[in-house]
Amino acid sequence: MAICLGFQPYPLPLSPTAPTEPTVSHEKLRLLFALLFSSPDPVSQDRIREVLYALVPETGTPDSPPAPEPDAEQLSPRQHIEALEIWMTERDLPLVVQRVGKAFRILTNEEVAEDLSSVRKKVHAEKLGPAALEVLALVAYRQPLLKADIDAIRGVKSGPHLRHLLDLRVIRILGRAELPGRPFLYGTTREFLDRFGLKDLKDLPEAGRLSSPAEAAPAPTTTPDVVSQESPTPDPAPEAETE
Repeated sequence: MAICLGFQPYPLPLSPTAPTEPTVSHEKLRLLFALLFSSPDPVSQDRIREVLYALVPETGTPDSPPAPEPDAEQLSPRQHIEALEIWMTERDLPLVVQRVGKAFRILTNEEVAEDLSSVRKKVHAEKLGPAALEVLALVAYRQPLLKADIDAIRGVKSGPHLRHLLDLRVIRILGRAELPGRPFLYGTTREFLDRFGLKDLKDLPEAGRLSSPAEAAPAPTTTPDVVSQESPTPDPAPEAETE
């Protein structure tokens, strides 16, 4: 009986070819770039998915837009962002994608930061003075925080600065404290994270040392005189906190 060495009854490989990884088309990357670049606020993952793969009519009329790419649609918005970062790097753009909370936006990279520093400092100087930054720092590190506590720490009235920060949308009213007069509690916003290039509040510099632990923090000022300054009128607008 003859033996044929090396005979293979079936060609190799025996297993089927592995499916290729889904890729994001050039058109979708251009659209994602335009979305992030043009948006004044960070763009959420849901918004990315909504813009890139909007629902289209199932009818096959000539006026219907083409159906979404089924393979690329399986990728998460984060994977689209990763593909966009590669796309931008290949074109040597002086831009980076920055994560802000659970959203994303496009910013200039460090290579051009020094050349643009004068422009950035001018913009910030026109909007936030030292006193407003002091109030903002107290809110950021000790939130939720009462206006009465801010006044007690600073030794001066902080109402105008709080209203200014509310107008800039870097702080917001989180709710009301369970104290006489139901004063407002203040905290930071996503706009605050965006303005200072932070992913979340944990990225605040020396946050562990500067934040006030609950057991070491001074007791909130709840005297009737101070609370009466915080007491709002029936209109819950921030302007109700007059000095």
